[in-house]
Amino acid sequence: MLLELLATGFFVGKLPVAPGTFGTLLAVPFVWFFSLDERLFRLALAVLFFLGWLSAEWVVRKTGLKDPEEVVIDEVFGYAVAFLFVEPDGRTLLTGFVLFRLLDVFKPFPVNLFEHFPGGLGVMADDAAAGLLTGLLLLILFS
Repeated sequence: MLLELLATGFFVGKLPVAPGTFGTLLAVPFVWFFSLDERLFRLALAVLFFLGWLSAEWVVRKTGLKDPEEVVIDEVFGYAVAFLFVEPDGRTLLTGFVLFRLLDVFKPFPVNLFEHFPGGLGVMADDAAAGLLTGLLLLILFS
């Protein structure tokens, strides 16, 4: 039950419409709060990645699906990764949200290379790549 709660972002991933988008929205307050202290933010990202991998692996095994739609902890992690590069403010949070969702949905190169990893790692990896690319784009746009 705890792993399902984590993987689905407190059951946001069970929403019948746009669970990935709503999962990404969960990340906005996470980013805002944890970015107040850079070391705490990095630690929170590491913990989030580990919990995401573990909980996504559990859902993948339970459902037999490669990347279950109900798992949204990967969106939370991926969006947050973008803010390793830029400070969160209204502009970067909104632009980052749009860029991350586009990259996560369409999975252009090189993001698509990471969706081939197996299990929970694969669920997390493509969103991590989308987050890194989002962060680089935000850095270019707002530097």
